[in-house]
Amino acid sequence: MARTTRRKFVQQTAFAAAFSGISIRALAGRQRIFEAQEQGAAPVDAAAIRKLASKITGHLITPDAPDYESSRLVGNRAFDRRPALIVRCANASDVPLALDFGRSHSLPLAVRGGAHSAAGFGVCDGGVVIDLSGMKRVEVDPDKRVARAEAGSLVRDVDEATQRFGLATTLGACPTVGIAGLTLGGGMGTLMAKYGAACDNLLSAQIVTVDGKQVEASPNSNADLFWAIRGGGGNFGVATALEYRLHPVNEVLAGALTYPAGRLSELLKAYAKVSAAPPDEMAMISQVFPSEQGVRFRVLVSYYGQPSVGNDLLRPLRSLIKPQDDTVKVMPYLEAQSAGFPPSLKPSAYFVMNVLLPELSEGAIAAMTTATNDAPQRFRVMMGQLHGAVTRVRSSDMAFSLRAAGYEVEISSNWGAPEEKASSVQWVNALRSELQPFSQGLYVNALSDTSTDLIKTGYGSNYARLVEIKGKYDPTNVLRLNPNIKPTAPSNN
Repeated sequence: MARTTRRKFVQQTAFAAAFSGISIRALAGRQRIFEAQEQGAAPVDAAAIRKLASKITGHLITPDAPDYESSRLVGNRAFDRRPALIVRCANASDVPLALDFGRSHSLPLAVRGGAHSAAGFGVCDGGVVIDLSGMKRVEVDPDKRVARAEAGSLVRDVDEATQRFGLATTLGACPTVGIAGLTLGGGMGTLMAKYGAACDNLLSAQIVTVDGKQVEASPNSNADLFWAIRGGGGNFGVATALEYRLHPVNEVLAGALTYPAGRLSELLKAYAKVSAAPPDEMAMISQVFPSEQGVRFRVLVSYYGQPSVGNDLLRPLRSLIKPQDDTVKVMPYLEAQSAGFPPSLKPSAYFVMNVLLPELSEGAIAAMTTATNDAPQRFRVMMGQLHGAVTRVRSSDMAFSLRAAGYEVEISSNWGAPEEKASSVQWVNALRSELQPFSQGLYVNALSDTSTDLIKTGYGSNYARLVEIKGKYDPTNVLRLNPNIKPTAPSNN
């Protein structure tokens, strides 16, 4: 495609505006995108946009559209990017058209499901966003215990559909997270000790590869691709639908034990003892967070067994220091899934990193306790446990390699004013560095910094095979806005 000058671009756009009824005010937004693209990517003329609009079933959102500002935002408000075009796909057939458009115009491509990427990968400057959020259809076969969900579905969409039949699969506890990014990156959740991670329950996926082909990835079809997408993220193609194994899940003993401020070290040591060897039915997530009274400690509980047994297991956490708030009770699974994420929770700018600790050692506990002394105003340390079924899968069976028992520790801080960002990021990185001597790996889905060294650490011994498969399915690294695995083949990107 020949490079278009600014004058020619404005002439073409003005003609298209007159032809299609677009207001002159709309031209300003398109020229701003053109000017941004002059920094590197080739510009896009209105005729090409019009042609794409005529082909897709969904719709296009350009900078002049009334919903552009809201549509470009992602969950992590630290990333304030302005794409040239958002393609709101209505079905899988729209995806190869959007991919081809981005490639033919040499534009960056971002793929968005639930827009919860910690590194803001659901949006890009001056490029094309392939937005799957309009694709939310979920079908459940209760007899086969299988669910098929389009890739724009959120956790709550799948949970609501499967719970009509008393079934569920492992998904994250935040109801607004997109299932595709969650699953392709591994997918931790409260059911993983009993039934494995989300990727362990993935039976197949429909994938659009960068050359526009729609293929199935499963044990019997493109098995190498199926191996890679279970943990390797969106590096190899765009997932348009995912098929999951389901399990019987109805009521659960769930809630939170929240302790008074103070005695953090003592509470962490007690938690380490109780959580050292829990049964598969028990999931516990602990949180260290600030309050007006001081630093507090909370344990979120989900027990998928007899409630009396679960309460017996929690007795040490209730007796050492009496919780100030104890909301643990038997409740429906849907209620338990959303208990820690109230609907009023608003997106914010944040930075998050993580480490995998084989144990909560005295040194690790001391590092966390000390770090709270100079923590930013809005910090959080969250620890989710790896044990049970998720650890009984060999790390080589799929790309997701976190199979050792331990604690996935997420360190985060958010901010309201830009001047708070530097200190927040510095604190998160400093605590991660303090915990690094005790760690053995990390979880790529919970990284705001996705440098190559960190990605290699996250995949461990599986990284070399992932590089080879990336070279096969995306040799020029078209899909690079993700925790990126660089291909072995020569690339111009």
